[in-house]
Formats: sequence, C-alpha cells, structure tokens
Amino acid sequence: MRLTLAIVVALGWSVQAFAHHSTAYFSKDLKDVVKIEGRVVRFEWRSPHSELFVETTGPDGKNVVWRFDTTPAAWLVREGWTKDSLHSGDLVTVEGFPLVGQPYAWLGKVTKQDGSKLVPQRSTGTPAGWKP
Repeated sequence: MRLTLAIVVALGWSVQAFAHHSTAYFSKDLKDVVKIEGRVVRFEWRSPHSELFVETTGPDGKNVVWRFDTTPAAWLVREGWTKDSLHSGDLVTVEGFPLVGQPYAWLGKVTKQDGSKLVPQRSTGTPAGWKP
C-alpha cells in the first residue's frame, strides 16, 4: 500500500511539474502574434520564469496590463539581458504568443524606445518560423 501511494504521489508531482513548464497553452500560430505598445509596469528577474508586465490601452479605451512570461533569468543572461534591461516606466513594444482571450502571452521580443531589441532564448516556447 505504501509503495502504491508513493507512486501515485510521485506521478502527480511529475505531471504538475511538466504542466507548469509547458508553453503549450500559448498560441504557436504566427498569425496570432500580439504586438503591444505601452509602459513597463514591472520586470521580474527570476526563476523559473522571468515576467514582464506592460500597461497599454485596450480596444475599449481602458488601461490593461499585459503579462509576458519568458525564460529564467540565467537563460536571459545568455542572450545579453541583465536585471536592469527594463525599468518601470520604460516605453516598449512587445510581441508575443498569446493565451487566447487573456492579456497574457509568451514573450517573443521587446523593442525599446531607442530601437534596441531584447529577445529571449529562441528555442523555448516560440513557434517554427518566428524571426525576431
């Protein structure tokens, strides 16, 4: 009985861990890419996923905050990012792969006001054919 319980618990945890790290719920269709222009609300430099929050004006004229998930901080460093790459108040254009119907997406690219680009590691969560 103990062995059965241990196996069930281990399988449950492994499924949750896999689901947590999956990007399957974000659109992988290039025609669905969202492009948001707005101000950085905050940039959370952390693991297991760094997050970028950008405030913009929605289609109804009301402010909306978009959440963009991306790779861990250690992976972003490999692409030239630092914890100071983005600051609250920065004007940015962000492209990503959305969760349908929600202001939530997997980060594809950030273009800063000066034209410089920040791109997360390309192999994770981005669809085939994506050219940042």
